[in-house]
Amino acid sequence: MIFMHEDGQLMPLLPVFLQDVTIITAPVPTVLDGASSRGVLWQAAPGRFLLDLPDVARYLVEYGKLITIDPAAGSSSDAVTRFGRTTPLAALLYQRGILAFHAAVVTNGTGALLLAGDSGSGKSSLLMALEQRGWIPVSDELAVVALNDKGAFQVYPTFPESALWPETLQNFGRESELFHHTDSYSRLNVPFKQHCTLPQLLRSIYWLGIQNKNEITRSKLSGLDLFRGTGMMLYNSHVASALLDRAGYMSYVATLIKTVSVTRLFRPRGSWSVESLADLIEKDMA
Repeated sequence: MIFMHEDGQLMPLLPVFLQDVTIITAPVPTVLDGASSRGVLWQAAPGRFLLDLPDVARYLVEYGKLITIDPAAGSSSDAVTRFGRTTPLAALLYQRGILAFHAAVVTNGTGALLLAGDSGSGKSSLLMALEQRGWIPVSDELAVVALNDKGAFQVYPTFPESALWPETLQNFGRESELFHHTDSYSRLNVPFKQHCTLPQLLRSIYWLGIQNKNEITRSKLSGLDLFRGTGMMLYNSHVASALLDRAGYMSYVATLIKTVSVTRLFRPRGSWSVESLADLIEKDMA
C-alpha cells in the first residue's frame, strides 16, 4: 500500500524487502482478544499486535504477514503512513524474528555503521554530518538488522529520507529547505542526497547519549553490559520484549558480541558537537 504525502509525493508504508506483506484498510477492534502484554497504547497476543493512536489510526499487525489499518476520522494519509513506519513496522519485524533498532545507518563501502540512541540523542544530525563527508545513508530512525545465510549481521535499507528538526537544517546551513515549513515544533522530511538500496554488512554500533560533562566520552561495551545495552537500543524495547522469541533473541545477541564492535558514545548537553563526533567515528573507521 502506498499513501500520498501532503506535498504530492508517494510514500510507501513498508521497505521494499517487505513486499510480501499484505496491507489492508478495514475496521480494527479497540481490544485485542487474548492479549498477554499491554502498554499505554498497545496490546500484544501470540502472533498479533494492536496499536491504537488517537486521531491517527489503529494498526493491527498479525503473524509478520498482515497489517490492517483503521484510520481515524479526519486523519491525513501522511500521518497514517509516518506512524505506520514506526512501532507497527517494528512489531512486524519482531514477529518475523528480525531485530529493529532505534537507530540511523550509514555505509562507506566497507560495511554499515549503526547510530543508535533515544530521540534527541543526535542520530539524524550525525547521519547528516557523515553524509556530507561522503558516507551513504541506509536508513534513519529505524534500523533493520538480521543474520544472513553466512551467519553475519546485515542491515537492510528502509526509506530514502530523514525526519529532521528545522534547527538541525539551520545548523547545517540548509535553511532553503524550510521554505514551506513554518512549524518549528515538527520535523521535516528531507530526502537523502544518495540512498543505499542494498543490504550492508554491519561493522560497528555507536550507542549515542547525552551527558552534563563538557566533553565527549566513549567506552567499548562487552559482556553483560552489551546484553543489556542491546535490549535498550531496540525500537520500543517493551514491544520488543513482548514479541521477540527470547531464545532466538539471546542467540542473536551472542553472535553480535562476537562479530560487531559496540561503543557507548556520550556528547555534551546543549552544545553542537556533531562534527567532533563525526571526526571521532571516521578516525575509528579508518
